[in-house]
Amino acid sequence: MDDARARLAGAAPLRVHPAVRLLAAPDTAVADEALSPLLGAADHRRASLRRHPEARRRTRIGRGLVRLLAADLLGIAAAEVVTGAGPAGAPYARAPALPESRRAESRPREASGIGAVAVSVTHTRGLVAAAASVEASRLGVDVERLDRRTRPEAIARRHFLPPEVLTLLALPEPARPAAFLRAWTLKEAWGKAAGVAVPGALSRIGFDLGTRFAPSEEAPSEHTPTEMARTPGSPAGSRWRFWTMHLAPFTLAAAGSFPEPAPAGTRGNQVPASR
Repeated sequence: MDDARARLAGAAPLRVHPAVRLLAAPDTAVADEALSPLLGAADHRRASLRRHPEARRRTRIGRGLVRLLAADLLGIAAAEVVTGAGPAGAPYARAPALPESRRAESRPREASGIGAVAVSVTHTRGLVAAAASVEASRLGVDVERLDRRTRPEAIARRHFLPPEVLTLLALPEPARPAAFLRAWTLKEAWGKAAGVAVPGALSRIGFDLGTRFAPSEEAPSEHTPTEMARTPGSPAGSRWRFWTMHLAPFTLAAAGSFPEPAPAGTRGNQVPASR
């Protein structure tokens, strides 16, 4: 695992708060070469189903990042991580099941009984990112390039909530694309975590797109939805939390459902770890 990290030139470990970890890697052949040896047969089969070489590479990188994050959380080797999907399709990672005879000699995290790790993967041109948490019951992450050509006003009018559209149009025109893309990534991240597909997710949750919406380059920002549709199957007593972060020229968003009370120490957002 350490060898893979050492070869991941340009990888950026981020922590949005103590219960969620993110790892971003450049969408390059170097990252693919570093992470591919960690993958299992099912990971390679999944990648092979992609039509285009770029999609196959991004799939391998994403699965490798998930393995690195889950391995850190579980205290096992990345190659040992077992990945899968729950009944609702939400992806997860976990440690392999140990026979009763080996549990006494297992490593601390294996013996502690930690269950599945909630995970999510996203990519865009130039970057692949993954998120993992042992505290979130549902987790989603999304990324977009801030220099992406888009039509924020037209798309927002069609898919966003009316208050979001009004706030977006009140912003100076040069500020609209970034505000739109940050809102889009938040909605996509929530949709992945909640099991709500786009475009439905775009109109079922809303955020304040005002001038304070953008995160700084030094630290993530936490957001509270202005409104949110009920998500079927959400665990009772859970609370959704949302973050955006800046990683030039990208904007990333993460959304997670956590049991109440919220994990301690989440109000003070932490700066990205050294790259």
